[in-house]
Amino acid sequence: MSSDKTAHRLSRILAVLPWIIEHGGADIDDLVARFDYKDKPDLVKDLHLVFMTGLPGYGPGDLIDVDVSENEVYVDAAEYFSRPVRLTATEALGLLAAGMTFIESDQAPAALKSAVAKLTAVVIPDAESLVHFDVPTPQGVSVLNGVIGRRHVARIEYVGLATNVRTTREVEGQSVFFNLGNWYLSGFCRMAGAERIFRVDRIGDIEELEETYEPTEMSSDGIVRYRPSESDVHVTFTTDSSSRWVAEYYPVDAVELGDGSQRVTMSVSDPLVAARLLLRLGDAVCDIEGQAVLAAMADLRTRIRARYAQTE
Repeated sequence: MSSDKTAHRLSRILAVLPWIIEHGGADIDDLVARFDYKDKPDLVKDLHLVFMTGLPGYGPGDLIDVDVSENEVYVDAAEYFSRPVRLTATEALGLLAAGMTFIESDQAPAALKSAVAKLTAVVIPDAESLVHFDVPTPQGVSVLNGVIGRRHVARIEYVGLATNVRTTREVEGQSVFFNLGNWYLSGFCRMAGAERIFRVDRIGDIEELEETYEPTEMSSDGIVRYRPSESDVHVTFTTDSSSRWVAEYYPVDAVELGDGSQRVTMSVSDPLVAARLLLRLGDAVCDIEGQAVLAAMADLRTRIRARYAQTE
């Protein structure tokens, strides 16, 4: 499975190379800042990867030549990267829809509004008469943004998505963002002792405390994804060819078995999350290993049967 980190790294390399070629070389410090690299070694690691790529034949004259000096970098034998990668029609429309949706939330910066206007003029010249996005923004979004702006701790009532259990949490907020059709709050959760992401529509009461905090660098990047931790439970199972989507949709490790099936290992913070998935897959999975998840599956089966028995 290709991880989000791998996809992000590849996308950044495909952006960096045209920039270097267009400018006939580039200052390393400028590249680090412009393309959001952690530091110079992080950039050089990507450039070293480029050394091993090129056109078929892969002889000395076919590979990309990257010259990294103390403060500058030059790229040669890569004329096919001289222009940035172009968006397909599907990609352009998807990007435009996402931008328009965010603008309707009243949270978008001026730079995004300008970029969307320019893209709209090219992709959908008569968009004003054809396209309209009406995205209601939960009241909690503006409240949380205000609390974060003042660097005050927020005390929230939150109903967990997997457990449906209500808890009270104190959060040192980092940001409020829109992703996958929902608004989220990211920040350091004192109850969990780690960074967490909360869906805003599952937050009840919001109380702004007088206590302040110093913002710290966190891993949240405005994308909702599961981040495994040491306290996770693990389950391993085999999927048939009809359920290969599991390895594409969930953050799992998958091994091909040669007949279209896969041996999948999944990490979850709550066994019930994996139990629900495996019960939904039914006969499409077999050879399940993981006592915590197996126990959760047995309990879930019992509760489902009991609920249906009550309706008979």
